[in-house]
Amino acid sequence: MNPNNSHQAAMLLLMMGEEQAAEVLRHIDPDSVEKIGMAMASINEVNHEQANAVVSRFQETMEAQTSFGVGVSGYVRQMLVSSLGEDRGKTLADRVLGEDEAMEIDSLRWMDRDTIVHMLRDEHPQIVAITLAHMPQDQAAYIIKQLPSALQDDVVLRIATLEKVPQAAMRELQDILQNKLQLSGNFKSKAIDGASTAAGIINSLGGDAGKRIISSLEKTDEKLTERLKDLMFVFANLVQVSDKGMQLLLREVSTDLLTIALKGADEKVRDKIFKNMSKRAGEMLLEDMEARGPVKLSEVETAQKEILIIARRMAEEGAISLGSNGDDYVQ
Repeated sequence: MNPNNSHQAAMLLLMMGEEQAAEVLRHIDPDSVEKIGMAMASINEVNHEQANAVVSRFQETMEAQTSFGVGVSGYVRQMLVSSLGEDRGKTLADRVLGEDEAMEIDSLRWMDRDTIVHMLRDEHPQIVAITLAHMPQDQAAYIIKQLPSALQDDVVLRIATLEKVPQAAMRELQDILQNKLQLSGNFKSKAIDGASTAAGIINSLGGDAGKRIISSLEKTDEKLTERLKDLMFVFANLVQVSDKGMQLLLREVSTDLLTIALKGADEKVRDKIFKNMSKRAGEMLLEDMEARGPVKLSEVETAQKEILIIARRMAEEGAISLGSNGDDYVQ
């Protein structure tokens, strides 16, 4: 949430009153609550002019939406996004409109991470996996780092193979949280994209911990590990490669392959690639792309995957770094 959105949200909440503001804040992640709280603390008063400006913005949003025949749900969603920002507004709108069932397990994100580590350390790996699968990936990564290495590997593998969490498992988790953390609520099972969740957690782990877990998973399930690698680094992530790394990568990629891959590429990726080509090479590539005409999506995806294979190979050889903070090496 940018400072301007934080300030607007703070003013809105101050005008809503303590009870309503508290209800809204209960559904927002701790980092955003902290930003909004700091903004609220900096506001000495909300004068009539400021209040009118905030209310007018909501009124303008309402008039713009209703003039196009958008229903109440559409207006409420847009209103929350306008006042709280894209991410927080959508999250709260989903809860308010009932499109996603709010789960009390989300309250774990508010708890001290070391407390959660202590709670999970002696639990069955499946319970640990289910718990972490419902948490923000950066928090899950922190907790996994504190667990014994053998348990780390087991938990990540279990997360990666999660699809639908059985209601019986959710009830068991509910009992554990109630007994150990005094968290109450009726936890509902839901579908989970385990592989994507595991890939995100491994990305958050980074460094030696992430590499070690990937290496361990390869020994257990090579096919699953390859899928995780694909999910961990997709074509859009090429924007994270340094300029020097991109130049090295482009030397290894044929023009024909690049022409097809860029047909369906994100604009940021295109800009990154053209930025690291000579003006003449860039012009020739554009001409080739225009001359080729429409390309099947399957061909684009295949070409992009081949480039990612080259990028991963170069990363494993130490020639480039796939992260934004790494250093590249010249052989």
